[in-house]
Amino acid sequence: MSIQKDLDSSLSPAELMEIESALGYKFQDPDLLLNALTRRSFWHENRSTCADNNERMEFLGDSVLNLVIAHILYTTFPDAPEGQLQKKRASLVRQNALARIMRQIGVAKYIRMGKGDEISGCRERNSILADTVEAIIAAVFLDGGYHCGEEFITTHFRLMLQNLRDSRNFDDPKSLLQEKSQAELGMTPFYILLEETGEEHARTFKMGVVIGENLVAEGHGPNKKEAAQVAASRALSDLQWPSDRGGGNCSN
Repeated sequence: MSIQKDLDSSLSPAELMEIESALGYKFQDPDLLLNALTRRSFWHENRSTCADNNERMEFLGDSVLNLVIAHILYTTFPDAPEGQLQKKRASLVRQNALARIMRQIGVAKYIRMGKGDEISGCRERNSILADTVEAIIAAVFLDGGYHCGEEFITTHFRLMLQNLRDSRNFDDPKSLLQEKSQAELGMTPFYILLEETGEEHARTFKMGVVIGENLVAEGHGPNKKEAAQVAASRALSDLQWPSDRGGGNCSN
């Protein structure tokens, strides 16, 4: 499937349902989701049909994210001093971490952006993906309140929150996946290039991670390394490990 959409079209009900499924949240007001996925460049080109863009939502989502993460860290690490808590929070809410979350969710192809942004390869830029995650968090918060915003963040940041106890693995899901796979399955994962698309200045790579004879997860990224890290994150999150149990989603 191409990551690009007709820039003059809206999102169909079926597409909105697909996005909600990936997010794990059903919106009472789908316009909030639509606005969260709309960049100013798209709004500027389509003012007659586009109600709003996501810049204000980015501002709100950033604040909600910082509050929720601070609350989680405060309760998870009761003996950690303020300085350590600040460092842990910074590692979770920085641009690269948020972009990885967005790639893991897999809805970047639905971001509505202007033609110039599309041509420039903005769809795969970490800054754009991070901003969109913050806007989506704001949309969930506005639609369902603090509890739903908290559960959305807890669900999608679960793996990184778990990895905070091992600083070696926080930025390297591939290392963590290798350790876990060897310990629990006795097998070492390896990675294969599945697809390479886009113009020369805006390439997108799809990498797959294989354990045994099974392709267990895929990931997209602006280079093979980042795509492989996303694939490893998805494998860690999605695979049913002998010692793990999954979390829940917030629903309305």
